[in-house]
Amino acid sequence: MAESISIVIPTYNRAHLIERALGSALREARPGDDVIVVDNGSTDDTAGVLAPYLGRIRYLHAERRGPGAARNVGLAHAQGDLVAFLDSDDEWMMGKLDLQRRIMAARPDVIFCFTDIANTGTDGSIKRHYLQRWHRDPRPWDEILTPAKSLSSIATPASDEPDVRVHIGDMYPPQLLAPYVVTSTVVVRRAAAGDALTFAEDLPVGEDLYCFARLARRGPAAYLDVETSWNNAHVGERATSVAQLLKMDCRLRLIERVWGSDPEFLRAHESVYRRVHNEQQGLFVRALLAEGRTAEARQALAAVEEAPAAYRMLAALPGVLCRGAVSARGAFHAVTAPFRARKMEYEW
Repeated sequence: MAESISIVIPTYNRAHLIERALGSALREARPGDDVIVVDNGSTDDTAGVLAPYLGRIRYLHAERRGPGAARNVGLAHAQGDLVAFLDSDDEWMMGKLDLQRRIMAARPDVIFCFTDIANTGTDGSIKRHYLQRWHRDPRPWDEILTPAKSLSSIATPASDEPDVRVHIGDMYPPQLLAPYVVTSTVVVRRAAAGDALTFAEDLPVGEDLYCFARLARRGPAAYLDVETSWNNAHVGERATSVAQLLKMDCRLRLIERVWGSDPEFLRAHESVYRRVHNEQQGLFVRALLAEGRTAEARQALAAVEEAPAAYRMLAALPGVLCRGAVSARGAFHAVTAPFRARKMEYEW
């Protein structure tokens, strides 16, 4: 329980949202913790909104280079034994850090821990246990990671706290299949993580997944089957609302950079890697076709094994005709369904 936590909050043009996130972080912080807000080149009144908090936080103004670079700036100033991350449009629930602090203290072998999330829509609707919708893997965590242990068998629960199910194991292979880890739920052991605790700065999407995959390769992870963070939808720029083509491109680059460049992993799981890479390449081609970028689609198709005939027919069309055909035929997604990830079919 004596382990200190550095809380890193990157933000960009969220003067209207940052106080909600910051308030939840300050509420969860304990003596010895520090809260670091990295302003990623905001042009709104973020500095003015944060001015009253300057005695309680460290406010760093950085050049606009994306969320990965902003988090890395925060990490460079972090001094805590542990590091927690909170996006400026999210909000922590009560008891979040105390729970994860206890788990990390009781299991010094665990490199990082993460949890489930809840979601609020722009219309005020609430969706609980939202992580499954995030990663879309229907399997229980007993299969994704390891059979659960009770919190009470690992650490002493608080008097009013449920006996949470905890899964501890190797999250490195599963992350090839899906984004299981949400940044605002993560707590990392800083010294043990070493240089793996770095976010990609050249990936506009998935920069956090690069970090979490490398952390998982470093040692065990713990998933706590409980919500600790609100993922809040809102009007305006969000990392999760970027174009589908960009998402597919970044996911493909992430797979190649992490697992595709790991000889030890490939020796053990080459067939799984090739299948996942092929599916992701197919999804990338589909996104190119939807944009009418047929020349690029034809080039990308060369790396796809057993691509649907519809891909090759559409890629042969001029871009304008291809885009019109894709938008006009409702069967397009059904025809290309084989390239949706079949996570439950993989065996390590």
